[in-house]
Amino acid sequence: MKVDTQKLDSLMDLVGEMVIAQSLVVQSDDLATVKSEQLTRDLSNFCRITKDLQRIAMSVRMVPIRPAFQKMNRLVRDLTARLDKQVELVITGEETELDRTIVEEISDPLVHMIRNAIDHGIERPEMRLERGKPARGRIWLSAYHQGGSIVIEVKDDGNGLDRERILAKAIQRGLVKSGEPLSDNEVFSLIFAAGLSTAELVSDLSGRGVGMDVVQRNIEKLRGKIEIASTSGQGSTFKIFLPLTMAIIDGLVVAIGEQRYIIPTLSVSESFRPSATMVHTIQGRGEMIQVRGRLRPLLRLYQELGITPTSSHLADGLVVVVESGGAARCIFVDRLIGKQEVVIKTLGETIRQSRFVAGAAILGDGCVSLILDPQALVHPDASPLEAAA
Repeated sequence: MKVDTQKLDSLMDLVGEMVIAQSLVVQSDDLATVKSEQLTRDLSNFCRITKDLQRIAMSVRMVPIRPAFQKMNRLVRDLTARLDKQVELVITGEETELDRTIVEEISDPLVHMIRNAIDHGIERPEMRLERGKPARGRIWLSAYHQGGSIVIEVKDDGNGLDRERILAKAIQRGLVKSGEPLSDNEVFSLIFAAGLSTAELVSDLSGRGVGMDVVQRNIEKLRGKIEIASTSGQGSTFKIFLPLTMAIIDGLVVAIGEQRYIIPTLSVSESFRPSATMVHTIQGRGEMIQVRGRLRPLLRLYQELGITPTSSHLADGLVVVVESGGAARCIFVDRLIGKQEVVIKTLGETIRQSRFVAGAAILGDGCVSLILDPQALVHPDASPLEAAA
């Protein structure tokens, strides 16, 4: 029996309100003055029931990823026949459950990734035999739990990514500077740049340079991220990290002045207190911070949001490194409050139009906190049209 998604969303909203009400009661200063064992027991039972209700409400939204995976079987059959290639698709973890909204939205990114693997990754049978490989190529599609996330993995035993060609194309387009030290992962992540295609022949399947950037944006809309590993001549592995549910988010709560904001933890790579020797001002690029041997642009968020910070001196605050679309930016904040699992709330139209805001949540003390958009933080100069392209 299929349940209306809007009804499930309404149920989660009500459960979220209940969780917030519980937090307000538990954290109330007045409660500490009440000496009642019966009240303590009743409150403990209320917390247990609320937690169970939240778990059950979340489980109703969860469905197996099987429907999205099964679509790939026919896609592989059609493409291999069309391209005269031999490819076996190996699927595991199709019983893995995640939010039904994610299952509905993940199909398009997976279709493009499978197409890309067959079109540009897997070699023709005769070429594979010459390289000492089986004539039939393999693509592994799997899903599994890792920590509090779901990982979807697309792996092939084909050509692998050509690091030098990707880098040359990126330099040609001005995405990076010649001689700039980049790790393999940073180079491979350049394929997510809009319009970047290294295919020798543009086909109607892939290689038009309008695919992987769209895949990246679609994954980020689901509050996920992609990691790439590749070995030339041996194949590539794309790992998609997704939240279990779209109704709840793990966030890093930060303070800027008197305001608190939430940054999705999946987009945060690290945080630290910068020293004076790490900060550089470069003509045409502004303030930069050296992070692990690389210069990262600095965003003073209080300037963008029109907020008065506790201090504008970097040594008095902290820097949070946020990643999106293969790039990273240092975000200056006053302090870290901690990590928290929060229930996402809908926004009014006025707040929703802010380019840095992706949503809102109510913290345990009842205060509203805005959820920041990692893509807008890392690419603050992109126009709304570019960000939505």
